[in-house]
Amino acid sequence: MAQKRPRINWKQIEGVEKTFLEACIQEITTYGREGSSLKANSWKNMKNRYDYFKSKYCAWLKLKNKTCNVYNPITNTFNMEEDEWKLEIKSNRMVETLRTSPLVYPDLCVQLFDGSVATDIHGWGPSSTLPHPSHDSPDINLSESMVLM
Repeated sequence: MAQKRPRINWKQIEGVEKTFLEACIQEITTYGREGSSLKANSWKNMKNRYDYFKSKYCAWLKLKNKTCNVYNPITNTFNMEEDEWKLEIKSNRMVETLRTSPLVYPDLCVQLFDGSVATDIHGWGPSSTLPHPSHDSPDINLSESMVLM
């Protein structure tokens, strides 16, 4: 039976998260992006942690942009009632991690992920089925379309 490879516990190594984010930024600066992510050569060593930070950043950004000023930029935490937390956690499992541990180095995460993730209803990504916002789309008159149905 094959032995399991030991897993790295990222939280036990001081400064490793900041170093990882800086390394991702350096990879993108040096080699560019492939779509909205790192190039294939960069993925071999960084993919899992990159995906984790990207998911946590998306959850953080959604909560941060939420109305009612629930985000405290000084403490980098969210002030929400228990029922609000439960509702948000139900819609995105990554929100639960933000409840107990804030997004580390939010400024680096913004630098790394901003502009490469679709974060709202009008977001667009390479896999989107909607036309790219910069491309001209034919104007559709919905009232005429409804009449034809």
